Amino acid sequence: MRILHTSDWHLGRTLEGRSRLHEQEEFLNQLCDIASSENVDVVLVAGDVFDSFNPPAAAEELYYDVLERLSAGGTRAVVVIAGNHDSPDRIHAANPLAVKHGISLIGYPGEDLGTGGPPDGARRIRSGRGWLEVFSPKCGETVFLVTLAYPSESRLNECLSDSLDERERQAAYSDRVAALLRSSLSAASENSARLVVGHLYTAGGWESDSERQIQLGGALAVQPNVFADVNYVALGHLHRPQAVANSGVPCRYSGSPLAYSFSEADQQKEVVLVDVNGRKTTTVTPLKITCGKPLKKWVSNSLQEVLEWCADPRNQNCWVELELTRDQPLTASEVDMLRRAHPGLVNIRWRSSVQPDIHEEKRVSELSLVDRFKLFCERKGIQPDQELLDLFLELVNQDNEEAEANETVES
Repeated sequence: MRILHTSDWHLGRTLEGRSRLHEQEEFLNQLCDIASSENVDVVLVAGDVFDSFNPPAAAEELYYDVLERLSAGGTRAVVVIAGNHDSPDRIHAANPLAVKHGISLIGYPGEDLGTGGPPDGARRIRSGRGWLEVFSPKCGETVFLVTLAYPSESRLNECLSDSLDERERQAAYSDRVAALLRSSLSAASENSARLVVGHLYTAGGWESDSERQIQLGGALAVQPNVFADVNYVALGHLHRPQAVANSGVPCRYSGSPLAYSFSEADQQKEVVLVDVNGRKTTTVTPLKITCGKPLKKWVSNSLQEVLEWCADPRNQNCWVELELTRDQPLTASEVDMLRRAHPGLVNIRWRSSVQPDIHEEKRVSELSLVDRFKLFCERKGIQPDQELLDLFLELVNQDNEEAEANETVES
């Protein structure tokens, strides 16, 4: 049986307000091409389908379209679990329609979807709390899947530890996930391949800036040795593609298909192809993703050099973060000129080339509110005019008035 592992699509996510939907659509097209060309039997989507609980309609349209295409008329099984960015109920809601196409949508940890599917297609032949067994008509075999949709304490509806000690909370959470795995695996068929598809953080995983934390001080990290007696563990949450060390079994994060922050500028994105032969052998093959605009970091001390880079055709189809070092911050007209020269210029940061006199430099906390706002703007490469300063003060005063009104109501 051949399985395709992907995760962290984050449909609807933007880059500093710039839409990525076209790039996300390119990825989903490539994903469907891979599923077809590689003769995939089962597709696993390990969470964070969307970037928010209430994604834009265009993102939902992409999602439902790709599910139908991946299912190949009900002949290919598709299993989707909710991540921390997803609304569990939103992910689960389409199951009455999805099951007719051989698609399983799991919103909560421990969820039991029941059996069902096309009579002659991909279908769930057995299921229970936190697991399901799927039959693939393409290869005539079954696979046993443990499903760990984002297992937070709130979604598990459990308080796992009363302790405030981080190590004790860590141990309690990891033990609870291990117990969920053992309970689900106890129902596994003897000869079927066994896989885990989960959305969680494993201790020692390599993070990126684009991930919003799902653990507090490491308290929700799972020890990698909780995974045992399975062919493969398909994980989502971390955006950097990587193998999980010390897991004892083949275990990978497929990572996000696009770079969602400039900390991922040099990452090669991928999906993972997994070949299993019952309980006998497992082969794991990462496949490169070639779509999406690259993210580039430019560092210069010359505005003219930056303009030359902007004009270079090789630099047109990318997102750019610029750091410019010179004695004076960029003027508003210079910032406007740069943005017109390169529409993909996302962040512009100014770094002063003048070494400050530490004896004369005030602490930021000692500056007035207006001076702190001016400093913030200058570090962003903006020279604030009086109109902007007046607007800032107006918003601050409005916020203070609302806070005072709320305090009066509460008292």
